[in-house]
Amino acid sequence: MDMLSILLYAWIMLETALTVDSIAKPANPRRAATRARICEAANSLFFEKGFAAVTMEQVALAADIQRSTLYLHFREKDDILAAIANSYTAKLRPVIVQLPGPVPTREEIADWVNEFAAFVSAERAATELLVSLSHLPKAPEPALAFGQALLAMMAERLAAIREALEPGNDMKRAWMIAVMDTLGWALCNHARNGVNAMSQARLVVAAEGLYHFVRGEF
Repeated sequence: MDMLSILLYAWIMLETALTVDSIAKPANPRRAATRARICEAANSLFFEKGFAAVTMEQVALAADIQRSTLYLHFREKDDILAAIANSYTAKLRPVIVQLPGPVPTREEIADWVNEFAAFVSAERAATELLVSLSHLPKAPEPALAFGQALLAMMAERLAAIREALEPGNDMKRAWMIAVMDTLGWALCNHARNGVNAMSQARLVVAAEGLYHFVRGEF
């Protein structure tokens, strides 16, 4: 199976899992509120202390619940991270679909990058958590799954990314990775530092890189 097929399969499986989960577990306001509180507490801890340094006991304490209650909802930290990533991905999808395709103009890309920047500013902790974890040599599986889901969503919009994921397009894939990395870190910098001359300049550079990439100008 080629890389594009793998990514699309991963994205389909993610959406299917979310749908099945919502069907298999009918809405329970109390359960949903507890899970949300756990994820919110864990998200803050992971962001402040680093994913590897946080223990399940610390998550339970931050969420103001017993450890036994925590384990009723999540078996381990990776399960909590997966829930955070799934929630973030669901929120991110409407932003991704605003990107015109298959070959957007410079203005369209610039507008979209600004929309993306507004999104990550509102979701700073999860954004920095997932971007930083996905770049680790031994990244947690949920962070890798998020990266795959993001590429799959982008591939739905941009022909250049679909082509880069096809077998034999190593140079185009390398440029895609460089462009996406530049965009990801520019967005994280914007979320961390807000609107200033440097953060805006990095967003402009990221948008220009994406613009040239979708046109094969590399």
